[in-house]
Amino acid sequence: MEPVMAKPTTFAGSVVAIFLEDADNPGQFLRPCGLNSHTVTFTKNMQEVDVPDCDDPELASWIERGVQSLDFSANGSGILAEEAVDNWWDSFNTTESINARVYIGKPTDTVNGRYWAGKVHVSNFEVTGERGNKAQVSVSIVSDGEMVYNKVTAP
Repeated sequence: MEPVMAKPTTFAGSVVAIFLEDADNPGQFLRPCGLNSHTVTFTKNMQEVDVPDCDDPELASWIERGVQSLDFSANGSGILAEEAVDNWWDSFNTTESINARVYIGKPTDTVNGRYWAGKVHVSNFEVTGERGNKAQVSVSIVSDGEMVYNKVTAP
């Protein structure tokens, strides 16, 4: 008898999303309209050290690595929605970092929802237009300090 594979619980691609704090309502986070694609990246910046063999220093050494710092970035792209232009521009056009959340799962999903929260900079805001097509937008955010991992829980 072959083992039965358990079916995983999956996420729809549309529930990976960038939310920015509403400047008019601190503590409230809004999802700017129009983005169809999101990428979330966590990076460990490593410090490398060659460690020679004590008995035979002529042998090839092994590299040992220590974590020097952690980094977070996210990108989104899609249709340029008029409703989101001012929000993206205001978030980009400041030298101060802003509060953001990046969700995997709907913010109301108290079973499977998760998000990272922290200060970010909108480091890229790109608008493209081509005759005969809808205008497109691409945005990038980078962390300004720690991004805290959270599970969404029922209120």
